[in-house]
Amino acid sequence: MDYIEDVTQFSKGVGATAEARLEPLKPLIEYYEREMGEWPGRLMIATSFLGDVQLMSGWSGLSQEFRQAVEQAQALVVSTMLRILNAQEQEGAGCGCKDDGGAQAEMQRFLDSLPRRE
Repeated sequence: MDYIEDVTQFSKGVGATAEARLEPLKPLIEYYEREMGEWPGRLMIATSFLGDVQLMSGWSGLSQEFRQAVEQAQALVVSTMLRILNAQEQEGAGCGCKDDGGAQAEMQRFLDSLPRRE
């Protein structure tokens, strides 16, 4: 899979649709990108939204398959975010955010807040 280096390519097709849907979230995205870096920041928002779904009334009434899919999606997002942060740390590049240690700390606070399965 080729990496899209030119962000202007997002102005066409699926990328344009996705970016248009994110427009209302622009201030939130900018904040998390500043705090954590572009990819981890966007992934943090996604996993927070998946966590919010689990807090909605009626969550327990949804099918087991649906709840499991949301939980697995959240786990995948968190796993990807941690891989990105670890890779950046190993490369010595940091996340490019305001405070490179802040991304790890923010992630740890979030993980600590998640309900634990026994």
